[in-house]
Amino acid sequence: MDKEEVFYEMMETIYEYTRQMSAYESIPRKYGTEDEIYMVEAHTINLIGDKNQTNVSELAELANKTKGAISQMIERLIKKGMVSKSKNPLDNREVIIQLTDKGKTVYHFHKKLDQKEYRRLLMGLEEFTAEDFRRYIDISKILMKGTRL
Repeated sequence: MDKEEVFYEMMETIYEYTRQMSAYESIPRKYGTEDEIYMVEAHTINLIGDKNQTNVSELAELANKTKGAISQMIERLIKKGMVSKSKNPLDNREVIIQLTDKGKTVYHFHKKLDQKEYRRLLMGLEEFTAEDFRRYIDISKILMKGTRL
């Protein structure tokens, strides 16, 4: 196959992978609590937990979503008791978003789950080198730039 044919095959494989991931993400799961949450909620919790505290604007940028979409997500997570909002004592215009204890439980559970899953996946990729992974990352970043909303 020539370069263009292989590229098309690669793109079709990426599209199939994203369809599978989308289906996987649409199933709610338990992440260390009795609550079932969607993966997008767990990833939002991860973004907050990685920052310790954040705001809607920063989360929107990190998640590549609108402030409105992030605000709706935060409200859902507040109702589930996983996130809290408070005014920034240094700037009353800013609302600080933090994880509650329940949110921290989800955060740590999801991090451990990711590590376990990544190790499992890595075992199936023994034939590839770190350089192969680096090239895949480079290609993915270029493709993401071309598809940014």
